[in-house]
Amino acid sequence: MISKFRFATLLSLVALTVVIYSACKKDSTTVKTNDDAAIAKSIAVNFYNSVGNTIASKNTVTGLPIINSVRNGIKVNDLTCGETIDQPFNNIYTKGDSVKDVMTGANKFVVSCDANSQPNGYAYTGHYVNTGFSPYSTYDNSVDEQYTLKALLPEYAKMEVNGTQSSVYKFTTKKDNEYMVQTNTYALKGIIIDAASRPFDITAGTATFVSKGTNAGKDFNFAGTIEFLGNHKAKVSFDGKSFDIEIL
Repeated sequence: MISKFRFATLLSLVALTVVIYSACKKDSTTVKTNDDAAIAKSIAVNFYNSVGNTIASKNTVTGLPIINSVRNGIKVNDLTCGETIDQPFNNIYTKGDSVKDVMTGANKFVVSCDANSQPNGYAYTGHYVNTGFSPYSTYDNSVDEQYTLKALLPEYAKMEVNGTQSSVYKFTTKKDNEYMVQTNTYALKGIIIDAASRPFDITAGTATFVSKGTNAGKDFNFAGTIEFLGNHKAKVSFDGKSFDIEIL
């Protein structure tokens, strides 16, 4: 379950990045261009990493079920139209008395087929709740994902992804007891993932995002778009500005 733990951590970093940026926008009349560029790169890179820890991971816990793989203790000998594959999980990670992370949830895959009744993708839903504490904060997060996945090459070496991801993050800092609550939504359209080689590439498609909430008593509302260009490059746009990003 290490991959799922890392996935949640990456999502948390995205949330914190956006919150920090939003708080700065509220307290300052100007923001340096290089700060905006750093935020844009962080958003694109962390989104790429989060996909890499789930549907593009080829991991036996969080990755896509394929023939001859094992899911939830059951070998996948074949895939049939409408077949449902459930992957529940319950993981606890601790590091002494200073870190505790509890992750519970489930992934669900429903096999979809083409006009000739041949399996060609999945309807994927995932949900988890992540609670815990670190030396710096306590947190209570939840994430919901709903994707349609279409295989473009055998064993999902290349696939198209459409769908949504929504999340709610609640943090309280230990140093000053400041509270943050943030709601995020991502809308994925025409995302093309080429996983034939490593590191995988997102060669086309867009992910629009909205993040809003309250941080240390200040309201924020942050929105933008990630356009994937291939060759591990993307264009991130927000607040009327666009930034060309090298993902790797």
